[in-house]
Amino acid sequence: MSDLSTSLPRVPRRFDTDPKPLGAALVLIALGTVCLAQTASGRQAALYLVGALLGMSLYHAAFGFTSAWRVFIADGRGAGLRAQMLMLARGVLLFFPALQAGTLFGQPFVGLVGPAGTSILVGAFILGIGIVSSGSLHGWLWLAAAFAGNVLGTRLRPAFGLEVERLRSTGC
Repeated sequence: MSDLSTSLPRVPRRFDTDPKPLGAALVLIALGTVCLAQTASGRQAALYLVGALLGMSLYHAAFGFTSAWRVFIADGRGAGLRAQMLMLARGVLLFFPALQAGTLFGQPFVGLVGPAGTSILVGAFILGIGIVSSGSLHGWLWLAAAFAGNVLGTRLRPAFGLEVERLRSTGC
């Protein structure tokens, strides 16, 4: 009789998962779910759990706006970009009529509009630092666009009747 284990090739595992971060993430998700169930409601806990699990699945599927662009630029495959455009179109077709009507399933449905508070400004600043310092393409494009926008805005000030502020040397 022959031994089948020696005649069959070993299939490599597709993903090697480090159990420590996975375990820590699952514990944090469970704690967050329990905390929300006790302090807010079971519905909020369920929404948190669904969001966490969807986030994990999208992360492991390498789903994101940048990955679709990377595949398009590197390999010339635009299926991811088409999927993103269809997703955005569906979102518009589903949400704009509800926003116009003001209700959805008998519940008020309006856009959340409010002033930007200190927490928004601090969060945006920290996000900008993180994006640029990460070295990602998105961060560098954001930095280049911010710089170009500042230069363009300064150059267009006279066209709108605004003064261009000049730095004055104090002689120091």
